[in-house]
Amino acid sequence: MPVAKSIQPPEEKPMPVEKPVEKIPPPEKKSALELEPIGQVARCYIVAQSGADLYIVDQHAAHERILFDKLNAYAEKIPAQGLLIHRVLKFDSREAELIEKNLNVFAELGFTLEPSGENEFRITEVPLDAADTDAENLLRGIIEEIFDGVNEWGDIAKKIRQSVLATTACKAAIKAGQELNLRQMEILLNDLAKTTHPHTCPHGRPTIIKFSADDLAKMFKRT
Repeated sequence: MPVAKSIQPPEEKPMPVEKPVEKIPPPEKKSALELEPIGQVARCYIVAQSGADLYIVDQHAAHERILFDKLNAYAEKIPAQGLLIHRVLKFDSREAELIEKNLNVFAELGFTLEPSGENEFRITEVPLDAADTDAENLLRGIIEEIFDGVNEWGDIAKKIRQSVLATTACKAAIKAGQELNLRQMEILLNDLAKTTHPHTCPHGRPTIIKFSADDLAKMFKRT
């Protein structure tokens, strides 16, 4: 009687293991605004070049734009710093009503205000980037900005946010008359190039004036 042969199961071959594909991040896009600082004029304007073009940059307006975009990028509460000496400020009834109704909005934007009497408020915190700015002047400037040119309030929270960011950036920005070295100018110009609207400050003033090689040639009657 023939001996039955044992049937062996087919040999299982190990499945090839696919190596994870390493995702290579795309190269960062360079800003079209690449300025090399040359010097400073009147401790107010940075003179820079890019290729054959000459640029004059208002250092205060440029820093305003940088700070405004930085503050505007915060999705939640803007970082604040407590004041060592609290300031108690008195406002007129209209201003006090605005502040009273929007304490939470101001708090999200870095200003902690506490009622301290009739039409009075105590400032205990200000935005971190404006910690060295006079708290009273900063807050009064913001209130003035909010009321300036207002006919219809619309979204008051949006109006307050815009005014707080613009005024805080303005008050905290590098001032005209402040001397900068080449490294400081380079950092400022690089940061400006990364902003959403590098050619204007939050209030709409120009930050940069450009003179092309052709412009310079015309000025010197070389054409």
